[in-house]
Amino acid sequence: MLKDETKFDQLGQKLFMKGVLQDFEKKNGPIKGRMMVTEGKIPPEMLTKLQSELINSSNWIVVEGSFDFYNYTVGMIVDLTTGKPLANGWLVPQLGHPGMQPAEKWQEFLIEKVVDAIDEKGKINLPLYVWISDRSDLTKTDQDL
Repeated sequence: MLKDETKFDQLGQKLFMKGVLQDFEKKNGPIKGRMMVTEGKIPPEMLTKLQSELINSSNWIVVEGSFDFYNYTVGMIVDLTTGKPLANGWLVPQLGHPGMQPAEKWQEFLIEKVVDAIDEKGKINLPLYVWISDRSDLTKTDQDL
C-alpha cells in the first residue's frame, strides 16, 4: 500500500497528461510498480537500539518507503552527510495480514533513491514518487506537480 495513493495518483495524472509516463514506458517498458518515500518515525522498540547511531550523527533523517505491491513499509535512518544508512532498516506491516515481506533488494532500492535525492547542501525534498519498470525507474517530487 502506498502511503498516500491519492497524492501519488494526482501526480501520475499530471505526468500522464504531459506524456511523461508514456515516454518512460516507451523507452523502458511498462510500469510494473510504484514506491513512495516519505519522512517516517523510528518505532519506539527501535529507539533504544539506535540511540548511539543517532548521537554520533548530527544530520540524519528517518525515511519510509511504501509500495503498491507490498503491504509493508520499509523504514531506515539515513545520514544526509554521507548518504549511508545509520543502521539496519525495519519493516512495519500495514495490514493485519500483510502477506509477503519486501525482499532486501527493495531496501537497497529505497536507499539508492534517497541518496540520489540528497542535494549538495544535505537536504532532501520528500515525498519521492517512483514508477518502476523491469529496466528502469522514474523518480519525481512535489516540485514536479
